[in-house]
Amino acid sequence: MVKIAGGKYVSKEPLPGRGVAQKREWLARQQNAANMVNKLADIGNDAYGLPHIGSIDSNRFRVLEERVGGVPLSPLLFRTLDEPARERVIDSLAQFYADIHSIDIIPNPIEYKMEYGLGGEYLENFIGADMNKYFPRADVKFIEKIYQNIMNFSYETRIVSVHGDLFEGNVLYDVKTQKFSVIDFTDAGTGFLHYDMLRSYANDLGVVNAVRARYLKYRDARNLPADFVDDNRWKKIAQYHKAANLLEQMDDAVADFEYIGRDDKKKSVARLKKQIEDLHKFER
Repeated sequence: MVKIAGGKYVSKEPLPGRGVAQKREWLARQQNAANMVNKLADIGNDAYGLPHIGSIDSNRFRVLEERVGGVPLSPLLFRTLDEPARERVIDSLAQFYADIHSIDIIPNPIEYKMEYGLGGEYLENFIGADMNKYFPRADVKFIEKIYQNIMNFSYETRIVSVHGDLFEGNVLYDVKTQKFSVIDFTDAGTGFLHYDMLRSYANDLGVVNAVRARYLKYRDARNLPADFVDDNRWKKIAQYHKAANLLEQMDDAVADFEYIGRDDKKKSVARLKKQIEDLHKFER
């Protein structure tokens, strides 16, 4: 829960009604966020803004965090920016990736299996039970094929430091100052090299390939180990992650399908039809 604390800070506290154990878990996540922000701040890169942590009160379970200017950088807002501003966003995002990866990087390769990040439990059940009631058999078979192809896909990568929750709500843009900022590091830790880059945010902006091209230059400038992916392999990996993001959206759409009313079912089916159309584009 966030409260206005006055001045340049906001006060963050656990949601009301939480027990002591939950409050301690919340506090540990805030401390984790502060540690990552401090490590990034030590790099001293002004290409992106960060939320300075004013204080952490362990007894009162209260955090004072700097208020970062700007609004969520949504795909809609991004498209309204002029070309130089969009280029600066791409460059800032690439530098942020290179900097956070430099904090902790394990040089030895590891196999990343797409099944690690693809839940799809609700979608899998929907395919096996109710999907044929609302969609042609060809669509059902198509989604089954895409789902299995993604589950079986893997590639070599590294373990690095990641933000862990990079979506438009955690990326702010100040239109007046053209300042790009990243907030909410409570899920920061280590993860697969392309985790932040290939999650839905950069895909939603439509800048994944542009960000990666810029990222490679900053990675080399920081003398970070190269990844194990050439350009052709990268294109396939990016396609599979984009398809996985669509499947995750489908999974959300059918999560409560058997319990919702007729009108809500119609809305869910309409969403699914659009996502199936997008997946057909992915196939092409």
